Amino acid sequence: MSEINRKELRQFIKSRKFDNIYLLYGEEKMYVKADTEYLVTTLMGKEPPEFNYHEFTKDHNIQDIAVSVQIVPFVSEYNCVKVADYDINAATKSETERLFDILDNVPDSTVLIFTFPTLEQDLKKLGANFSKLLGYVKKKGTACAMNRDTDISLSNQIIRWADKRGIKIERADAYMLQEYVGFDLNTIKNELDKLCNYVGDNGVITSEHIELLVSKRLEANIFQLTDKIVERKSSEAFNILNALFYRKATPDEIVSIISMSYLDFYRVRVASECGVPLSEVAKDFGYGRREFVLKKAEQKIRRISTSALRESISEITNTTAKLHSVSVDKRVLVEMLVARLLILAEKRED
Repeated sequence: MSEINRKELRQFIKSRKFDNIYLLYGEEKMYVKADTEYLVTTLMGKEPPEFNYHEFTKDHNIQDIAVSVQIVPFVSEYNCVKVADYDINAATKSETERLFDILDNVPDSTVLIFTFPTLEQDLKKLGANFSKLLGYVKKKGTACAMNRDTDISLSNQIIRWADKRGIKIERADAYMLQEYVGFDLNTIKNELDKLCNYVGDNGVITSEHIELLVSKRLEANIFQLTDKIVERKSSEAFNILNALFYRKATPDEIVSIISMSYLDFYRVRVASECGVPLSEVAKDFGYGRREFVLKKAEQKIRRISTSALRESISEITNTTAKLHSVSVDKRVLVEMLVARLLILAEKRED
């Protein structure tokens, strides 16, 4: 067939239009797992017959896979072979050649599913062997990449999950939850379940509950640091910085994310001065699902001058260079940077 999106995949499965080879992969592991289960259940039923269902999860013996693919269905319409998290990029040349030989000889009565519910993959650098496998499946079967949702789609999903449990959460608080934990649906679902259990039946999840119960990812804490800097709240900024060091955040990580924030700030300011809409900025700089950070940045930097933003970026650049070239205490360099950024946040236009 080709490479299709998730909606098309589920439509084909529902209509029982099966291919002989599937490749289900991508960043959103919850979707990969859910759609693999949907495919297997539709093919083989809720309790797949042992004789015609073969699952390879940890032991990917290439010869065992070859034998399983060739089994003739006995008590069901199809013979199904599921190969999970097979790291083809780590396979030997002979194993790779054998795998493609297997693919060339999949019987019409067999459905071979390659699925990646836990193996992490960089979708920009899939690797030579995986790219070859993907190209093959696109020509001979069906491939589907399960990508992360946009922030709007995620907030809708959070609201739906809460609503199913009879619990309310405002969209702003759904955004807050997503910002704290990231884009991984499994993590979001776990944190939401914790919040739902806390507020109880017919409860309402508020920002106070999220602040109290949700474990912020390290990146969220660093972004919160930049918020306190531009708000000129020095005590809170240094409290967050100390907490970051306590959690073993490295100076490089902290400065890198501070740099990202200030680049967001500067792009928003320049766009505003030139009359360029934020949607165009997001498109030009590849923000994708992170377009919402530009809108937030616009609110945060209203009291900071353009010249202060330029000087702040210069300070961040200088600190980054020193982190990689000067033999001094890197924590001190970061503390000095935060102090300097706080001073610049107070600066008015000359």
